[in-house]
Amino acid sequence: MYSNLAKALFITLVTAFCAQTFAASAIFYPKPSGVICARKGGFCADDQGVSVGITEMELGPKASKNLMDQINAVGVQDFDATTFTMSGGLHCEIKKRKCFTNKYGDKVDPIATKALFGK
Repeated sequence: MYSNLAKALFITLVTAFCAQTFAASAIFYPKPSGVICARKGGFCADDQGVSVGITEMELGPKASKNLMDQINAVGVQDFDATTFTMSGGLHCEIKKRKCFTNKYGDKVDPIATKALFGK
C-alpha cells in the first residue's frame, strides 16, 4: 500500500512540475530586463507596452504580421498596448508598472515585474 501511495504522490509531483515548466517556457525574457515575450500569444512587450518591432526581433516577421493584423482588426485607435495578458494568465499593466499572476490584479508576479520594469 505504501508503494502505491508513493507512486501516486510521485506522479502528482511530476505532473505539477511539468505543467509549471511548460507554462514558464511559454513566456520568456530575451534580455536581462525590459522585455517579455509570449510564444503562444505571439507577441512581445517592453516597459512601454506591446511592441510590433520587438515582436519581430524576438519572434520573427510572421509573428509581427499576425500581431499587426490583430491590432488592425481591433482598430489602431482602440488598441490599448499598455495592458496585456499572456499565456498562463500573466497580466501586465504598464501604467501601474506591475505584472500580476492573473487579470484580476490580486497578486503581483515579482519575476515578471522585475524582468519588465526592473523593480
